[in-house]
Amino acid sequence: MKPVLVLRAAEDAARTARKLQALECVAVISPVLEFVATDAIIPCGEYDAVIVTSAKGVEFAGDARPLRAAPLHAVGEKTAEAARARGFQPDIVAGNAEAILPLLLERYQRPARFLYLAGRDRQNILEAGLRAAGHEIQTVEVYQARAAQSLTAEALAAIGARRVTAALHYSRRSAEIFLQHAQAAGVADALRDMTHVALSEHVAAPLRRRGLEALVATKPDEEHLLSLLWNQLRTKTP
Repeated sequence: MKPVLVLRAAEDAARTARKLQALECVAVISPVLEFVATDAIIPCGEYDAVIVTSAKGVEFAGDARPLRAAPLHAVGEKTAEAARARGFQPDIVAGNAEAILPLLLERYQRPARFLYLAGRDRQNILEAGLRAAGHEIQTVEVYQARAAQSLTAEALAAIGARRVTAALHYSRRSAEIFLQHAQAAGVADALRDMTHVALSEHVAAPLRRRGLEALVATKPDEEHLLSLLWNQLRTKTP
């Protein structure tokens, strides 16, 4: 079983660990982020549509029943599944913000009012794009990601002993925190010995700035991320 470093929040990492078992890999879990609710209040009013770019946006929105009257558009199938579990019927579903923006602009050609259930740390692609097209967007930060103080002892020991075969990177911020913690713990040199697999070019950027090679999934979802990992492990020379 090949050790693979999983840096996701604990609940998400547990799901990834089960998938890695099927690939003959064992997860070394070291969450670098913890997601928590902000307890933000969603303003009352009528919205033409609700936008969520993460399952966390639905999970931390509180009682979202009053919002079900409006169409919901989601980034990612996992986000759409979380919305369905709470009684929504997702309409437009796309892989990332760059993909969903043109679909929204095509659907809403007249000025519309959007509610965006967002995280505190995010890109502004959707907000900027919709506003530039004359739409109103009410952004409510319903969750935030707190950085862990360090990598786990298990992860540091495995990295330091150069036992980790690969590392999975799901967000730019988590990649940046991971690099900072590895540097602080004195194991940064060992990162060159592992395969780094990133969800997107945006996620891979901080790794490459540190001189690390990073493979990027063809689509920004876990299915393609793990497929890339598996193909790399099968073809890599022992």
